[in-house]
Amino acid sequence: MAIKTGIFFCGCLGAISDVISPAVVEEGLKKVKKLVGDKQFSSWLCGPAGIKLLQQSIREHQLDCVLIAGCPGQVHRELFQDAAGVAGLPPEMVLRLDIREGCAFPHRDNPDVAARKAVNLIKMWNGRAKLAGPYEPILVPGCRRVLIIGAGLAGLSAAAELAEAGVDVFVVEQSSYLGGQVARLNRVFPRLCDAACGITYLVGRLNDSGRAKFFTLAEIASISGSSGRFSAVVRIAPRYVHSSCNGCGLCAEVCPVEAPDEFNCGLGRRKAIYAPRPLDPVGTYLVERAACPPGCSKCAASCPAGAVELEAEPQKLELQFGGAIVATGCEAYDVARVGRLGHGVHKGVITSLQMERLTAPDGPTGGKLVQPDNGRPVQRVGFVQCAGSRDRGHQPWCSSVCCSVTMKQAMGVKEDHPGVRVYVFYTDIRTPGEYEDLYIAAQEAGVVFLRLNPAEVVPAVGDEGLVVRGEDTLTGQVLEIACDLVVLAVGLTPRGIPAVLADFMDGQREGRPTDYLKKYGLVNSYGFFTGHKQCFPLETIHAGIYPAGSCQEPMDMASTVRSAAGAAGMLLKTMGEQVEVFPLVARIDKTKCDKCNRCVEECPYGVWYYDEKGFPTPNQLFCRSCHTCMGACPRRCIVPQGFNTLQQINMVTAKVKEVAPGEPHVIAFMCENDAYQAVLEAGRLGLSYPAGVHVIPVRCAGACNMVLIQDGLPEGIDGFMVGGCYPEQCHYTRGIDRAEERMANMAVTLKDMVLDPGRVKFIRLGVREAPKFIREASAFVDYLKSIGPNPLKGL
Repeated sequence: MAIKTGIFFCGCLGAISDVISPAVVEEGLKKVKKLVGDKQFSSWLCGPAGIKLLQQSIREHQLDCVLIAGCPGQVHRELFQDAAGVAGLPPEMVLRLDIREGCAFPHRDNPDVAARKAVNLIKMWNGRAKLAGPYEPILVPGCRRVLIIGAGLAGLSAAAELAEAGVDVFVVEQSSYLGGQVARLNRVFPRLCDAACGITYLVGRLNDSGRAKFFTLAEIASISGSSGRFSAVVRIAPRYVHSSCNGCGLCAEVCPVEAPDEFNCGLGRRKAIYAPRPLDPVGTYLVERAACPPGCSKCAASCPAGAVELEAEPQKLELQFGGAIVATGCEAYDVARVGRLGHGVHKGVITSLQMERLTAPDGPTGGKLVQPDNGRPVQRVGFVQCAGSRDRGHQPWCSSVCCSVTMKQAMGVKEDHPGVRVYVFYTDIRTPGEYEDLYIAAQEAGVVFLRLNPAEVVPAVGDEGLVVRGEDTLTGQVLEIACDLVVLAVGLTPRGIPAVLADFMDGQREGRPTDYLKKYGLVNSYGFFTGHKQCFPLETIHAGIYPAGSCQEPMDMASTVRSAAGAAGMLLKTMGEQVEVFPLVARIDKTKCDKCNRCVEECPYGVWYYDEKGFPTPNQLFCRSCHTCMGACPRRCIVPQGFNTLQQINMVTAKVKEVAPGEPHVIAFMCENDAYQAVLEAGRLGLSYPAGVHVIPVRCAGACNMVLIQDGLPEGIDGFMVGGCYPEQCHYTRGIDRAEERMANMAVTLKDMVLDPGRVKFIRLGVREAPKFIREASAFVDYLKSIGPNPLKGL
């Protein structure tokens, strides 16, 4: 059905009409007038009279679409859409064409050229309007199952939010217990309450929901599928003790092996068969099989319930889910690598996490503050800050929580043991926000702060305790401080993305997974799992997979919970029996598709899958609407609502005229978020650039299909520019890289066609790089003038 379009030219109270004559525009649109429903000029279209004119025209001429040539599209957006809506027009049928910043401002010194350019742009946008249509609602089945990798604070928090929203969650944890690192903590700041309280509360919520399934001693063996249609194989290691265990403990009594107690961070020993930890959802004893002596089966022989199965095998099960949250957390840096501090050498040197276990009521000493090697009471405690952190030889970053942890532990020592002398050896104290109160409270509690960077920790003479030796950087004195216990505030280091997940996220195609993920800003230089930090910190290169918690960066508990809530929120918007999705998601015309799979390969977010007939199909529930797939399709069969390749072709092939004799005609596709903003800024600043450059904003430079150039050259276009953001700023991860690759390929194609490859130009622009746009556009036009008009023009 033919679209009846109304064209409205706004004079913008002289800002436009003082430069661009409405009469010249009227004359230039004589032929177009016959093909439109109405054409009107208003000196002030956003004023009361202009709005009334717009609404009357829509009603009287029964317009299907209105094209407003005036200020940029983001200006008075709601005003025009609401006005059109009152007259019965859907908001998406209001097309906005910028001729103020795009024509009048940059070309004010040449009104005739500006007017001819405005006519050209109106013709181009009218070509787009001919194929416009109201959006059809898109309803798709929701995602009702989520996989959560990691059962620490982040994983449990995200799981609780999802489960209480009616979503089934599968929680996969490599340990035998829930709670991660937080389960080992004693008290947590700033309230100094018991750490176990919060974890117990989360587990209780999950149990009450009836929608959580826990898989402990488990890991992801493989993952496949696409967004919304994932499948994972989970490998579950055996406990070697089945559910008939009654917890009598006879097995542990006869076990001849003692192993380091990893839950207590190596402080104390446990048997090879040992009792379950708190918040172990299975609740039976378990065996560290690798620690068992060959042929030993004393535990099995002693078990009255016959619950010990030393020959048990791992299990595998397959899970189907729509989305996933990666909450693998982080771990303490191996501070034994900082040899001068003596960890692992001197028994009295422990880490901050070991201090948590030493002071915990359920720890190896029952909460007594004693030296871990001999059980002697501690009278002097020294806390060493930045142990292996902010050090280019180890971890160059600040882990942000270490100072607050030390304040908490130092205050705990002073509260529980007022007579103990407590020192903090620091380079800088970093307790941001409300945690500054901890620092003040520690000072008031009598903690002694020395700005001392310890050169070494050594045994005291006679092996009575330890000595911390270093220079006081405030006084220049070399100090030796005697301590019974030295606590190293170690920084946090990322556990890394599970290898199977990194492989899945397209890493193998372009090199090693970590290289690939770093290239697209999803793993930072320190190895933390993060997305587009500024705008999409939860994003990954697969829609539906989101990081949460301290696998992203060092976090305190509050930040971890907030991050988990964010990840849960990203998935919650895909829930429901039916979900109405963003109308601009990818759609495919399968009658034209030849199954070349380019869309699948180039999607930045992995949302494509193959239907039962082998056709590539987008999962619209997770589509980000970047239209990179549309830019890749050689058959133009990806036709999203809004602004698709067919409409772009109509714009490029519109019958336009030279703005001035000998002035090259250039089409410039600019990504709307960055490059196009630089163009608008150039106009606002009144910077002049060649008037033959006709700018078309697009969602992403990656949405530009090279058929636009192939179809445009025979129509006489002298050159094409494609502009986008810088790689690290791309809102669609890989869109800008795909655009650059296509432009490079197009240059080769032009050479094969015996056309100068310099007729296509790719540029990167930041939002505020208006001067760069001016330079690039001017240099490009100068080059086109030097090589002459497009030889296909007029054929």
